[in-house]
Formats: sequence, C-alpha cells, structure tokens
Amino acid sequence: MWRTAAAHRKTDTEFLNDAVDRLWLDRGLRSEAERVLRSEAELEPLIKEALRTPQTPPHHAEGPFLEDHLLLMLQVLAAVRDEKLHLTDIEELARLGGYEGEVEEIEETLKENAALYETFALVHDAAKWALVYFDAPEGSGGRAHGFKEETWAHREDVGSAARANARSEYLRLFDAFVATHPGRSRRDVADAFYDEHRIEAHYAGHDRAIHAATYRGLLERVALRRQLAPRDVDLLETLIAHHLDPIHDFINHSPQTVLRYHALAAKHGYDADDFADLLQGCLFLDTVVGSRPNDAKILANFLRSEHDFAPWRRSEKERVREEKKARARNGIFRATGLDGIALMDLLGMEPGPAFGKALREIQTAIVAGEPLPKFGRAIDATLLERVQNYYQETLVKGA
Repeated sequence: MWRTAAAHRKTDTEFLNDAVDRLWLDRGLRSEAERVLRSEAELEPLIKEALRTPQTPPHHAEGPFLEDHLLLMLQVLAAVRDEKLHLTDIEELARLGGYEGEVEEIEETLKENAALYETFALVHDAAKWALVYFDAPEGSGGRAHGFKEETWAHREDVGSAARANARSEYLRLFDAFVATHPGRSRRDVADAFYDEHRIEAHYAGHDRAIHAATYRGLLERVALRRQLAPRDVDLLETLIAHHLDPIHDFINHSPQTVLRYHALAAKHGYDADDFADLLQGCLFLDTVVGSRPNDAKILANFLRSEHDFAPWRRSEKERVREEKKARARNGIFRATGLDGIALMDLLGMEPGPAFGKALREIQTAIVAGEPLPKFGRAIDATLLERVQNYYQETLVKGA
C-alpha cells in the first residue's frame, strides 16, 4: 500500500490518550528512546542525575520520574519521524476544523528539525533535579512527613540544602512504598503513592535556568553531538527558556498575547512565524503528548489565537505551504518520469488540450492516491512502475 506524508488522508481518527498509549507500548520506539537517553546519561552526569527527578500528578502522571517524561517525548518524536503518528489523525486536533494546514505544519516542523527537538527533549528539564521542591495539603500523609513548601526554599540559594534534603526524603519514602507494592506498573504505583500522600513536586525557574553556564554548556555539548549549528543552539536556549510560557498564556483564547511572541522573536532576530511554529512543536512534545493526562487544549488555543491575531497571515502561510508542497511534488515527478515531458513521450502524445487533460488526471490521481486512468496494458505497466517509484521517493523525502 502506497503512503506518503503529502498524500496522507485521514480515515479513522484516534483520541489523544489512545494514540499516546499505543506509542508508549511500541517496543521499537521504546528501545530507541532508551538508547538515546542512556547514551546521553552516560556522557552527561547532569542528565543522569536528572532522570530520577520526582514528578507527580496532576501535571505529570506519565510515571514517577523525569525519565518517564523524556522517554515519552522521545518515543513520540520518533513516531512522527517514522510516520507512526500523524497529527491530523488525532481526534482532538481534527475537531479544530479548518486548521489542518497548521496541524500538518507542526508535524512537518517536527520532522524537519528532528535533531533539534531531540536535543530539546534531552535538555529542557535538566535543571529540575536541582530545583525540585515539594508541597502537600494540610491533613495529608505528605504533610505528616514534613512536606510543606517554604516560601524561600525555591527562591534563594540558601534553599538548595533544604531542597536536597526534601528530595532525598521523598525518594526514600517513595522507594519504601514501591517495596510494599510489588508487581505494579510504574504509573500505577506512582498514582497510588500520590493518592496516599498527596505530595506535589514543583520546579520554579527550571526553564530560565538554561541561561546559567552549567545548563547552557550542557545544551552546547548535546547539540554538538547532533551536529547542530551555533544558531540552532541559541534558538534552543530561547525555546527552552520560554517553553512553559504558552501553558500560562493560552489557558484561554488570547489573540493579543501572540504579539508578545512576535516581540520575543524580533528581540532574538528570528522570523516570528518560524519561531511560533518551532515553539508549538515544543508545546506538542512537552505538554500535549509528553505529560499525562494528555490534553491538546493549550495548543488549540495557541493556534486559534495566532489566527485571530492576524487572519491575513494565515492565508499567506497557507499559500507558502501549498507552493512548497507543489515544488516538492514537481521535483519528484521529474525524478520518477511523471512530469509533462516524460509522460508526453510515454503516452506518445503531442502538446495540446488532450495531453493536458491526461497529465492532470494522472498527477491528480497520484497525489490523491486514487486509481490511475487506463492507456493500454504496456503503458499502464510502465506508468504503474513509475508511480511506485514516486511513492518510494516521497516516503524517503517526506514530500
């Protein structure tokens, strides 16, 4: 069965939680994500220690530690790259209606910048280990164990020792709980621990910590191993520093807030539309699919707000997207003998209305994945072979 990114047509949609569960259980994706994470952890002590950073519901129910969050992000990124997930097939995004182009663009941005996003996944939360602090409500099991946020603990350097002590106590308490609940999955035991103790983990300032020399250096090393250019490293520093901003800015539909992101892009010398696309890719990986429960609401509000802020920009972006697709298709048509000159020779036809009609019918059928017109057994066989080569090329190039 031929299948390409450009010719992908939505059939049955899949709810977001179901899609993420499917990818989470994919052994091939899990093996690759673990390999990537383990190799970086062996090289980078900052990543190795960060993997055991506690995380808790309500914002992180994908597993008890940061490791679970990073693995999920890496698995989904690989799934998008390998065409195991199409964003337009996600029910919550399909329901947006009329935003197919924007959703497809996020997917293409993820594919075209896979190395950049892999670096983002590996580095964006590394500071959580040093900055994690805890709180639990009055009367809870966690409060009985002394977990109560001190207002100074996450704002001053003097709080670092208190944070380290609280982190050690949390891990001791959690490990003891695991020992008394054998045979349960990581997610189940994390949920049960939270239900019993109601301890929540927080990480104030971990996004902006990327500006510190320690974490900027980590970013540079991880990016270098993926052959990213220095400008990409600067871009990633900005994306990481602001990756939480949309979560707060687009809880609701807020067109006026988009201007803030244009100003941010201008400050750093980035194209505003490109920067928004890249940040939406970060939001998708980190929040929509990388954090449980999965929720596309923030991303949907971002897309709607971006449109309503400047509706004319959406039309222009759609025109540019279509032109880019057309150029890519035409290049592959030429490479596989499906352009006008090659087909004129194959069909034995002269330029004119009859050939123009045949050309349109052939190329339209190819792009739409529909049956080809018939021209006789020999020509049909040659045409079919060329079409097969076309689909192979589109799979390789993601056109």
